[in-house]
Amino acid sequence: MVAAAEVADPIRVLVADDQGVIRMGLAMILDHEPDLTTVAQAGDGEEALRLIEQYDPDVVLMDIRMPVMDGLVATERITRANQESGRDRPAVLVLTTFDDEAYVLSAVRAGASGFLLKDTDPDLLVSAVRAVHRGDSLVDPASTRVLLERCVELERQLGSSADGQPAPAPAMTAGRWAGLLAQLSERERDVLVWMARGLSNRDLAAKLFVSETTVKTHVSSVLSKLGLSSRVQAVVVAYEAGVVRPGEADVRWDA
Repeated sequence: MVAAAEVADPIRVLVADDQGVIRMGLAMILDHEPDLTTVAQAGDGEEALRLIEQYDPDVVLMDIRMPVMDGLVATERITRANQESGRDRPAVLVLTTFDDEAYVLSAVRAGASGFLLKDTDPDLLVSAVRAVHRGDSLVDPASTRVLLERCVELERQLGSSADGQPAPAPAMTAGRWAGLLAQLSERERDVLVWMARGLSNRDLAAKLFVSETTVKTHVSSVLSKLGLSSRVQAVVVAYEAGVVRPGEADVRWDA
């Protein structure tokens, strides 16, 4: 827990979920932390967009399956608005279950900064909010990496929507990614690999013996050269291109 004396401006969070009990529970967890505060709650994506304009949150906890406007459309619109305004907030942290694999990958491609399982530990929830606020993403490598791998594999197998599920954005093959990956410098390639393995900016700085500011510059360059809008999208690319593969200790740049 962060000590009250260390808190300047608390991280402002908007919670979007169509179940009131879940919204209230998430808000109680967040408001228990001295450096976090819930500024608004929304029951659907459309309401979330309205409340973002009103309350200007730093982070949005976004459920996927909601009426009126689901979390996928809302996330995409938030990402587009951020890009048009040149802002990097609010960051979107998606709440999901393992039954939402196709939805999760769509949310990643829509620009979500990360995602958590709905039954996650409260301590991990607050850590995740802090992480996406400072520009990190995969705060729980053990679970999110497995989910990402399953999502990428699902996309490769299906390639389109099924049973009413939304189709992810078209994936590029490893060969088509190769041209973009070739634009990365050696250090940027290292950054991409370690992002895919779940390292935060702070961990990357320690690993590469550079400052966090330098890491953020490298991350921004990687995203720009690959035409991506979030770190999580970069992780998906690393798996799709075969640069990082489940269970492999070595990095592949010949994929």
